[in-house]
Amino acid sequence: HDFFSNGDAAICSVYGDVWIVGGIDDKLERITWKRFATGLFQPLGLRIVDDRVYVLGRDQITRLVDLNNDGETDFYENFNNDISISNHYHEFCLNLSTDPAGNFYFIKGGNLRQATVPHHGCLVKISKDGSQLEVVATGHRAPNGMSVGPACEITSADNEGNWVPS
Repeated sequence: HDFFSNGDAAICSVYGDVWIVGGIDDKLERITWKRFATGLFQPLGLRIVDDRVYVLGRDQITRLVDLNNDGETDFYENFNNDISISNHYHEFCLNLSTDPAGNFYFIKGGNLRQATVPHHGCLVKISKDGSQLEVVATGHRAPNGMSVGPACEITSADNEGNWVPS
């Protein structure tokens, strides 16, 4: 989830939807929910930049565009789809963040075996304009968190790493 400049929130669900939540104030008496987008591939990261919604799915970062201002996405723009994916259940992408320069970061899971795709278990950086992918770190298997701090410090955590019984 992330917040618009007016205080409303955008929330994505693994089932492929993005919801806009309005009425967020100190009393929470008139909360509204409106589906903004649907049909995304396992979205597990969302970032709002300049009041524009970017969603990280398993296959790409999608910029959602409401062309006629009716509160629903009319255009699903492929912002970047350079990430390699397979059908392995651990190869999800999550935690979409940005640095102070506007570059995007996310982390991708991997499986227990040898890598079958180039971005197996990587923390990646996508340029501000979406044109380039760069691997920042490797070795993740079941990532459960990633963040980019105000001075571009990057932290990540993994549930298991490449767990091997002792």
